[in-house]
Amino acid sequence: MKKHHVLAVVAAIVVLLLAACRPAASTKEPYKIGMTAALTGPAAGTAGPEAEGFRIYIAKLNDSGGINGRPVQLIMQDDRGEPTQAASNMRKFIDQGVHIIRNTSSSATFAPTVQEAKRSNIPVVFTLTAAPEAMPPNPDPLIYMGSHGFGMGSPFVNLDIMKSITPNPKIGILGMQIPVSTLQMTNMDKEAKRMGIPSLLKIAPADTVDMTSIAQAYQEWGANWVFYSGPGAFSTMVFDALQKAGWKGNLLDQAVAVPVETTEQKYKGNPNVYVASAYIPLTGGLPVHKEIKEAAQKYGYGSLNSMAIIGWEDGVLFKEILSKAGWPVTTEKLLRVMQNLQVSRSPLMGPLKWTPQDHVGNYSAQVYHWDGKAMTGSGPWYVTDAEGKNRSTVKELKDIK
Repeated sequence: MKKHHVLAVVAAIVVLLLAACRPAASTKEPYKIGMTAALTGPAAGTAGPEAEGFRIYIAKLNDSGGINGRPVQLIMQDDRGEPTQAASNMRKFIDQGVHIIRNTSSSATFAPTVQEAKRSNIPVVFTLTAAPEAMPPNPDPLIYMGSHGFGMGSPFVNLDIMKSITPNPKIGILGMQIPVSTLQMTNMDKEAKRMGIPSLLKIAPADTVDMTSIAQAYQEWGANWVFYSGPGAFSTMVFDALQKAGWKGNLLDQAVAVPVETTEQKYKGNPNVYVASAYIPLTGGLPVHKEIKEAAQKYGYGSLNSMAIIGWEDGVLFKEILSKAGWPVTTEKLLRVMQNLQVSRSPLMGPLKWTPQDHVGNYSAQVYHWDGKAMTGSGPWYVTDAEGKNRSTVKELKDIK
């Protein structure tokens, strides 16, 4: 046999062997997840990284064989934070036969999402904050809060944080004029007054671009802290306006809205900036952080930041739900799993626990502050239930139950 014929035969054998070793593309019917997300619009800065973190986890999961040998099909739609578009996305998901839906958007989209979910009998996991229908003690069977358990009472933890840092806090509380942000901040204002903490509540329209008047009101009132809960960077906008006016008070930001590294870069060396983080950010150097960074590079997420951790952990959550539900998937099977579910998210976050009476679970956060070199987590973990009624501290993340 001539030399080139031998080489051709060898090459063919190598190709066949490689093909035999390579996992075959699954021809099985996939698990289907629909995700409506504010990929553009005012909430995109918060929703986008979380949505991308979820996407890259699902991509990695599929490359590892999927769930129970089946691929996972993620159908991802932009809703711009708009109710009508979210409703349209939900109908698309229903038409495409999704098994479960993830809402990563502003609370303006919650009502139509819930309405369509109930009409079609498909469970939904909300991820930026809890829909009221997920709250204890009588949650809707179809409605849940994922990721970090940020319920109606979660902002109350920040009252405990500010009081631990400043014995006599006087807090400017800011919300966005969308349903859940307004409700959370109104309730936080009431809780502050119940605790004897002076507070001044302001609610800004979602399209606000100039915080000068709100900053002036806080300064004239004598606030020594500002705090905001909602999508986007309203917290840093009002703090910037206050600093410009010569204010010397403190900002408590939330890493569920703006990532720790973004705050660090913007306010490098500023001792008046604090961040409450529900997760160990990518600067923590854990093996799972390396895994997330590698997945981001492989699956095309070029602007990775630590808020992707929330989406990544939701990916872990969805894998747990679908794998336990088995195949074929039915809503009844999913709900049996979801109503009695506990997922350990160590070492990145505290555990998630759902029960028939509580579809939100606990929220936990640690304070990050400039230590002379970087924004570093220190002190205890602050923990609260979904309603903010039972709040405590634990020494380490592993101590959260």
